[in-house]
Amino acid sequence: MTQDPSHHDRDAVDPGPDGGGESAASAALIRALAAHPEDIARLVDELHRRVTDEDSLLDLMHRTSREAVRMITDVHWAGVTAQFAGAPFTAANTDSRVLVVDEGQYGQGDGPCLQSMRTDQVVVMTEEQVADRWPLLAAATRAAGVHAFHAEPLHARGQAAGSLNLYSATPGGLQDPDPDVLTVLTEYLDRGLTDYSAAQPGEPDAHRLQTSLRRRHVVNQAVGALMAAHGVSAAEGMRALQDRAGDNSRLEQAARDVIAEYTRQPGEEKSDPV
Repeated sequence: MTQDPSHHDRDAVDPGPDGGGESAASAALIRALAAHPEDIARLVDELHRRVTDEDSLLDLMHRTSREAVRMITDVHWAGVTAQFAGAPFTAANTDSRVLVVDEGQYGQGDGPCLQSMRTDQVVVMTEEQVADRWPLLAAATRAAGVHAFHAEPLHARGQAAGSLNLYSATPGGLQDPDPDVLTVLTEYLDRGLTDYSAAQPGEPDAHRLQTSLRRRHVVNQAVGALMAAHGVSAAEGMRALQDRAGDNSRLEQAARDVIAEYTRQPGEEKSDPV
């Protein structure tokens, strides 16, 4: 296992009074823009948004995971582990493989992402290193086709709050991902987690975040069902679902109703068109 003690020289977590963290992040952004002007401009456009509640934090986490796959060589799947009060959980993922690997770590209470959170260090591991240390986890990751691991610690108000998890299908991959791109990604996540934490009246509530995550999953399923049934776009499917709900407080129940309607057995009454 490789732990990168130089991580704090290149991140922007919890800048001190001299603003050193922010300066490091700004320098990383400038270098990344110079190296990949169009890609980084798109990344900034995707991630530069304020976090005010659970939904906006989850949206940022999902966007960041997708950008990690798009921008970093050898990253085939990505996700974000969050931990406030209680057990860690996967708040965002780009593929079901991420859930397989993450749940394997949570189940045995250890793994690359949990090590990253506990040590506040970058953790880079090959499949052989994972197999030597966690044989049960290695069996699950091998079945999922994951051959390399890279976990970056995340923070809220300077305290450990999760990790950005990068997974590769390339044996021996993820040994040297672009440090400036990683700094930009983790800085957006740290700021989002800090904004979310600061907006809470007490300690951040993992239950509320998990509830929002479940609601998003149900809504996405319902939108997908409407798209498949009526040949509409995602935006049109969401508008149709919102029309059914009437207001956002009923959106999850409307989504469940749509899922129930479109999973009827043959011969049952069909739903009205959108």
